[in-house]
Amino acid sequence: MELEKILGSYIDKFGEEYDIDTVLLSDEAKEDLTNMLKTSIQSNKPISLKELNDFFGYDPNDPEILI
Repeated sequence: MELEKILGSYIDKFGEEYDIDTVLLSDEAKEDLTNMLKTSIQSNKPISLKELNDFFGYDPNDPEILI
């Protein structure tokens, strides 16, 4: 529940374009994302695309990923 509250605050602060889909995250990943969101809100800087790519393990060279 804390993740949803923090994510709501994050979206309120930075806008809908910064919404993050959390449906498939493990409990550990949700905790890590919660900490990232808290840090972002406190520093008044949205999470960078690079940080999100690193967090979700996105590899632009992986032919299996469709965006």
